[in-house]
Amino acid sequence: MNDERLITLRNATGPLHKRLETNLNLLSPSFSRMNYLCLIQAFWGYYHPLEASLTRVPELHDWLPDIAMRSKLPLLAADLKALGVDGDVLDRLSICHELPACTDLATALGCLYVLEGSTLGGQVISRHLKNVFNLDAENGAAFFTGYGEQTGAMWQTFRTVLITATVDENALIHAACETFITLERWLCPAIINLSDE
Repeated sequence: MNDERLITLRNATGPLHKRLETNLNLLSPSFSRMNYLCLIQAFWGYYHPLEASLTRVPELHDWLPDIAMRSKLPLLAADLKALGVDGDVLDRLSICHELPACTDLATALGCLYVLEGSTLGGQVISRHLKNVFNLDAENGAAFFTGYGEQTGAMWQTFRTVLITATVDENALIHAACETFITLERWLCPAIINLSDE
């Protein structure tokens, strides 16, 4: 199977991915439980509108029939509820309006490259959350636990679609980069500002 597209994506997004990880610094000893709550709230505000955009791309359902199972909103809602945020409070959380365009298969797959790829790194973060805050998939860390034991298999399914779908590669790469950029702009200010207080 030809991995050139995946290699190109990794090269194009690598610096953006690294910058986001560095700025969030989730594994730092200074990253507090309050930082974590703010982060999960911010993820909710980003994923809520973005996943809605993804569901409106008809071709995506053809290529990824399990797209509904890949939604992270139920996991984020479960985490927020476990952390004491639900009901009216959940409805009042800020929603991100600067999102990558997801209007066709190329841009949807570019965006999902970032979202699905994050489930791999999430496995490391979920172990850290368990060790530091005693959080797991049942009490506040479902989002980072992701697909659990199925994470590898779910990534391989997505990877196959990513490298075989006939799409505009420039649009694919641009959407992946825009996802990292908009995610950083949305997530980092609240976390960094809170850490500086």
